[in-house]
Amino acid sequence: MQLKLKIRDTSPPIWRRVLVPSSMRLDQLHQVIQYSFGWYDAHPHQFELDGVHGVSYGAPDSEIMSDVDESTVFLGDLPWSRRGMLDYVYDFGHYWEVRIELEQVLFGETGDLPRCIGGRRMAPREDSGGPLGWAMVIEALKDPNHPNLAEYREWLLLREGEQFDAALFDKQQVNKMFDYAR
Repeated sequence: MQLKLKIRDTSPPIWRRVLVPSSMRLDQLHQVIQYSFGWYDAHPHQFELDGVHGVSYGAPDSEIMSDVDESTVFLGDLPWSRRGMLDYVYDFGHYWEVRIELEQVLFGETGDLPRCIGGRRMAPREDSGGPLGWAMVIEALKDPNHPNLAEYREWLLLREGEQFDAALFDKQQVNKMFDYAR
């Protein structure tokens, strides 16, 4: 299955395109999303099919109540909505929402899966305040007089004189994370 993972409410858009087997369970897709965006699985999450009025899938031991245990649901068995989309919410305090779009079902795909085949822009850092907070960090890094500039540079592990570029995306780095997890 070819999926597009797009972080909602980001401008310019931040997204990843991944290939995954239809036999992948939702708990495994959760890990794919975490690796795709460089997050650390430090917060609760939930999948939602057809929004508020649909079905929610989550971890059974989570503080977030879900309708169905995500470890029992395979991607190929999901009753994808008419639009072929599923939502993933991560970190309910900062509220990262990832729209998962089923772009196509591929037959005969070979190679190691999951695999990242594309994407745009640097992933937001964990605990950066959601889409609005991340946008504020990016803007602050553009302003040499911003009062929090040194703090943000240190937080992002930027070396002296190193430029920050939110437009960067490294597909190989995402695939290294997938390789490490296999």
